[in-house]
Amino acid sequence: MGGMVPEPIVRTPRSRSFFAFLNPWAMVCNLWAHRQLTWQLAQREIVIRYRGSYLGLLWSVLTPLVLLGIYTFAFAVVFNIRWGDDPNESRGQFALTMFCGMLLYNLFAEVVNRAPSLVVGNANFVKRVVFPLEVLVLTGLLSALVNMLIGYGVWAIGWVLMYKSWVPITALYFPLVLVPVLLTTVGIAWLLASLGAFLRDIGPAVMLFTQMLFFATPIFYSIDRVPMPFRRVLELNPLTHAIEGVRRVLMSGGQPDWLSWAFATAVGMVL
Repeated sequence: MGGMVPEPIVRTPRSRSFFAFLNPWAMVCNLWAHRQLTWQLAQREIVIRYRGSYLGLLWSVLTPLVLLGIYTFAFAVVFNIRWGDDPNESRGQFALTMFCGMLLYNLFAEVVNRAPSLVVGNANFVKRVVFPLEVLVLTGLLSALVNMLIGYGVWAIGWVLMYKSWVPITALYFPLVLVPVLLTTVGIAWLLASLGAFLRDIGPAVMLFTQMLFFATPIFYSIDRVPMPFRRVLELNPLTHAIEGVRRVLMSGGQPDWLSWAFATAVGMVL
C-alpha cells in the first residue's frame, strides 16, 4: 500500500453559473467576438451547398420562382383567391403580394428546420475543440439571409416590370421589419438546437410543425378574411404581424405598425 502512487488530481475550470448565460450584454459581446468565425462558416456553407452545381446561386432564384408559380396557379387560378375586393386585381399583383410572405416564411423555416441537427451534424467541432456552439445558428441564419436577399431582388424586378416604376420608398423599412423575425428565429433555433442534441425526435416534429405553420400563416391569404374566432389564434403566430408589416411597407407604401413591431421585438429579445 505504501508504494502505490496516488492518482493525480485533475482540476477543470469551473463552469459559469446559469444566470451568467442570461446576461444580454455578455451574450452580445460573445457573439461579436466570434463575428469573423461566424462569417467564415457562413461563406463555407454557401460554397459547399452549391459546390459541383452548374447553376450555383441561380438555384436560389429558380426555387422560389417555381414555387411561386405553382402557388399562384393553385390559389389565384384554381381557387380564385384575391387579396382585396378589387375585381381587376391581376394575378401578378397576387403573386407579388404572396411572394412578400414567402420571403419571411422561407427564412424562418430554413433556419428552424435545420436547428435540431446543428449540434449533432457538427460533432467534429463540438468534441475536439473549444467551439462556441451558439454561432452555428447564426451561420445558418446568414446563409438563409443570402437566399432571402436574392428573393428580395427577384421581387423588386417583378415590381418594376409590372408597375413600370421603382419600388415604394417605404421599402427602406424592410430591414427594420425583419428585426423581430430575426430575433425570434434565432431564439427558437437555439432552443431546438440544444434539444436536438438529446432528443432525435425533435427534427421530424419540427418539420411537421413548419408544414402546418405554412397554412396557419397569412402567406396566400389576408388575415382580414379569416373569421374572428380563428383570427385571434392566427394572430398568436409570430410570423403573422411580421408578414403583414412587410406587405405594408413593400406593397401598400405604408409604415410599419410601430406598436406591434415594438412588442414583437421585445418578445424576440426575450427568446
